[in-house]
Amino acid sequence: MDGPLEMADCVALYERVMGLRPGDGSLNPRLLTALQHNSGLVLGAYLGDDLVGFTYSFLAREKATDGNDSRLYQYSQLAVVAHERQGLGIGRLLKLGQRERCLAEGTTLIRWAYDPMQTRNAHFNLDVLGAVVDSFKSAMYGTSGFGAATGESTDRFIVSWHLDDPARPAGTAPAAPPGGHHAGEMYHDGEDRIVVLPDDWHRLRAETGPEHAARLRGRLSGTFARLLADRYAAVSCVRLPDGLAAYRFIPRAAAHPTIPRP
Repeated sequence: MDGPLEMADCVALYERVMGLRPGDGSLNPRLLTALQHNSGLVLGAYLGDDLVGFTYSFLAREKATDGNDSRLYQYSQLAVVAHERQGLGIGRLLKLGQRERCLAEGTTLIRWAYDPMQTRNAHFNLDVLGAVVDSFKSAMYGTSGFGAATGESTDRFIVSWHLDDPARPAGTAPAAPPGGHHAGEMYHDGEDRIVVLPDDWHRLRAETGPEHAARLRGRLSGTFARLLADRYAAVSCVRLPDGLAAYRFIPRAAAHPTIPRP
């Protein structure tokens, strides 16, 4: 993508999809243009002349640890698809386009953030693309949220998509423990850990109220933070019966088999 008109179309689509209010903040065409010309990526999806989705990212540097060299990666700030075009595979094409551009430039890692409670996004990120979650940021953008998530804490999982890792099979639903699965609970499955949550967070929040949703979010966020601190990584999120979904966390050393270990 290039030019002010195309960048302005991206901004308009973003504001429409995200349901932004005055004061929520937005993008602007100058920022997208600057990113595009300075090692960032702005990719659009079109049906005819209509922009139906886009994604943008910028070049970032991983902090060096344990004497290892730092590593460059693309940080994908957002990907949006028009409401009426969602579910058609456009988001996947955008991510694959991002992957192709990164590999052509010699970049083998893409990272981005998403709300852990959005299980549809989680399934796409982890089971479809094969990325992993290895970091958690509590209230990354503040405690009040914006757009459709106004009033919610902006907790985020950080996803790492290692483009040179071998393909990983999609996850399968874990067997139910005695008494069945319950939202907010963690279960053991050998070395793996299973964390259960509602499969439709917006519906749960509408049906039970924001206070109940906030308490459940806090409980789940605490569990996620402890697992990641204990060097687990989330590699799958699948639907369960009765309106539930489950994350699977595995030991982090097993999540990136091609990365040398110290």
